Amino acid sequence: MNTINFNQVGGFPLSTTILAKLQTAFSLFNALGNIVGELTIISGCDVAGTNVGNGVVYINGEVLEFRGGLAQTKVIIKEDAESLLFENGNSYPVVKTRYATFGTGVGAINWVDFKRGYQTKNLLGALALKADDSIVTAIADAVALMLEKLNTIEQGAEKNVQPNWSQADDTKDDFIKNKPSTISCLAKGTFNIGDAITADSLRTVTFADVGTNNYMVVGCMVSTGSNFDADNDVIWMVREKGNTSFKLTLREVSGVVQNLSFEYMLIPL
Repeated sequence: MNTINFNQVGGFPLSTTILAKLQTAFSLFNALGNIVGELTIISGCDVAGTNVGNGVVYINGEVLEFRGGLAQTKVIIKEDAESLLFENGNSYPVVKTRYATFGTGVGAINWVDFKRGYQTKNLLGALALKADDSIVTAIADAVALMLEKLNTIEQGAEKNVQPNWSQADDTKDDFIKNKPSTISCLAKGTFNIGDAITADSLRTVTFADVGTNNYMVVGCMVSTGSNFDADNDVIWMVREKGNTSFKLTLREVSGVVQNLSFEYMLIPL
């Protein structure tokens, strides 16, 4: 740091040059504001209700006194000049005082842009509490993935929609996409056979007119007697399909009496 030794014998030559050097020395302190950065509250400026207290701030490379008061949205820099009387009898504005305060005008700065400085002695401790970059990146990626999934959910979507197989309107919430084709039924019923008898036989199964003979007979023999061992000795097939009937051919292989019925369903082809 530059110094001036005033304590000398013989009368110190105090002049405007010496005073200018003092002013230059003082101005070097402005550079310390760069430690905290532009638009920083260095000290003070405490908020009490709607008022802000006095303090010190750093603006445009200059450390300035801040004169508080009722909080406003804008801050300006003011300069007051004090005139002194010289030996020649003239008065000149030589003492200039610059400070920041609330106000409006050219070059006004938003008060919300000012941030309170952080003491450098606490930096190491604060850095030690920071999360590892890889952990933060992993969390950020996970959040981004969740957000991507959430964005696919339609706004106002219901969480408990009951699907409706019969819903044909594809704009409704309960509509089911890509349903498999359903099997229609032309007719169904039960035909009583009783005993199939020993010889080959034909039985005619009748039903209401279905308008076609192009169908498949899906059916099964049902044992209705007490002797299943007798009821299972039958071979059957279908022939002569018509609009109102089909023939059921029977072959009994054991010669014993059965008690049978035939359940059927007609499926269009």
